[in-house]
Amino acid sequence: MEVAAYLTEKAHSVSVVELEETPFRRFLGERVGRALMKTEVLELRAQEGKLKEVVLKSSKVVRADVCVVGIGAVPATGFLRQSGIGLDSRGFIPVNKMMQTNVPGVFAAGDAVTFPLAWRNNRKVNIPHWQMAHAQGRVAAQNMLAQEAEISTVPYLWTAMFGKSLRYAGYGEGFDDVIIQGDLEELKFVAFYTKGDEVIAVASMNYDPIVSKVAEVLASGRAIRKREVETGDMSWLTGKGS
Repeated sequence: MEVAAYLTEKAHSVSVVELEETPFRRFLGERVGRALMKTEVLELRAQEGKLKEVVLKSSKVVRADVCVVGIGAVPATGFLRQSGIGLDSRGFIPVNKMMQTNVPGVFAAGDAVTFPLAWRNNRKVNIPHWQMAHAQGRVAAQNMLAQEAEISTVPYLWTAMFGKSLRYAGYGEGFDDVIIQGDLEELKFVAFYTKGDEVIAVASMNYDPIVSKVAEVLASGRAIRKREVETGDMSWLTGKGS
């Protein structure tokens, strides 16, 4: 979507084809992601060695000069398989809260690692974003220097697309409910993702600085309860709520 947003200023037209029923459904949920209909690319047609058309599963044909394919990412860690450094079944490098691998004195950080997320009960997660890579690299370096640091950063992601600012904090995988405040139609809202009675992530569009404030609360170790965001009363953000 970021590539599409950039190209809208450069190309005559841009078409986005999304495999999921809604974009970012895994992290943003059905209501927030409901913007594009589910479809798939069936065929890329070329003429004289150049792309001319993209054929969709729905039989719709989209004229195109360039096709940017986003197919996800996998860790490029195959070279480590005989090194003694442990890899999980997906090829990620598991590290502890000091960013150390199973080999003493060997540290890893960034998109290729799984690490214990402190405020989610040390659940092992992989978060491919430069903010986390930066924090992990700092912790790894501190421990290389025998300064005994632990990773405790709350994930914080952001982007700007089509003139809209989208921010996200926390780790929402496995959420079972989404509480919306604001107006989805006007693209000015905040969405709280809950699991059971606890808020585990928050996303907003054009609703700053609420995500930053929620990230600060989570980083302090304070749990945010579902009932606190259901009322619409945000006094808890300043420590005045229940």
